[in-house]
Amino acid sequence: MIDPRQAIGVRDWFVPPEWARVVSDLKYRLTKRTSLKLLHQNREFDGLHSNHRRCFVIGNGPSLKTQDLKPLANEMVIVANSFFQHPDHGIIAPKYCCVGDKEFTADQPNSIAWLKELENALPGTTLFVAPDARFTFAKHGLFRNHRVRFIDHVRLARTAEQVRTDLSLPVNVGYSTGTGLAIPLALYLGFREIYLLGFDANWLADPKHGAVHFYETNKYFPHFDHTATEGHSMEDQLGSCHVEFVSHRLLRDRAKIIGARIINATSGGWLDMYPRVRYESLF
Repeated sequence: MIDPRQAIGVRDWFVPPEWARVVSDLKYRLTKRTSLKLLHQNREFDGLHSNHRRCFVIGNGPSLKTQDLKPLANEMVIVANSFFQHPDHGIIAPKYCCVGDKEFTADQPNSIAWLKELENALPGTTLFVAPDARFTFAKHGLFRNHRVRFIDHVRLARTAEQVRTDLSLPVNVGYSTGTGLAIPLALYLGFREIYLLGFDANWLADPKHGAVHFYETNKYFPHFDHTATEGHSMEDQLGSCHVEFVSHRLLRDRAKIIGARIINATSGGWLDMYPRVRYESLF
């Protein structure tokens, strides 16, 4: 998971809340000029798919095991992280893939092996990653035949009106790859109906043993397999989930402001802020 609470932070006791976001943006502009130039490349995606009414944003929740994803072969699809482990990834051929957790793009043997598998599994997919990933990619000659673009983060917005959907600037919403990259990307691309799949968001249903992904294991990152919250206090787990749910609410309301809708087609799960639809009814 990405953690924008840690990104370019300004200590709350030094700056009044109403100024913290402004100072965070200013600090980003002053200290990350190279990253800002990379983000400006995203302007080519502004409204790129406004002629496509809908898209599907797929998380990696265990509910994907209960849903047939093959009908998505003719749809616009945005996926996240290890979706390439899904048996139907080749049929779906997602248009975009977002990688949010910086551990996935670190210059470490397990990360490099994971990235090579992603590179081979999704040959025609545009990749969105954090700006620092470019150093790992260059060092190991990765994704030379892919279009790679970058998304970065600053302090979280407090209201829907403040939520930024312009990806030529750092995003100010989200805790997971879904809320921090994939859904903002769908809004920026101009889709007006955004259907969510695999967004179970019920990690605390069984925090000791519950599965958090559709796949049984990730051989490169086995510590991500079951409890992403393992080793953290219940207070920390509740805090992380709270930030994620707030992010979904802000994205829902921001979508309404710009004339879009986010609809939950996940089978089950805990996300109750979006209207729901039965996935099978969409085809």
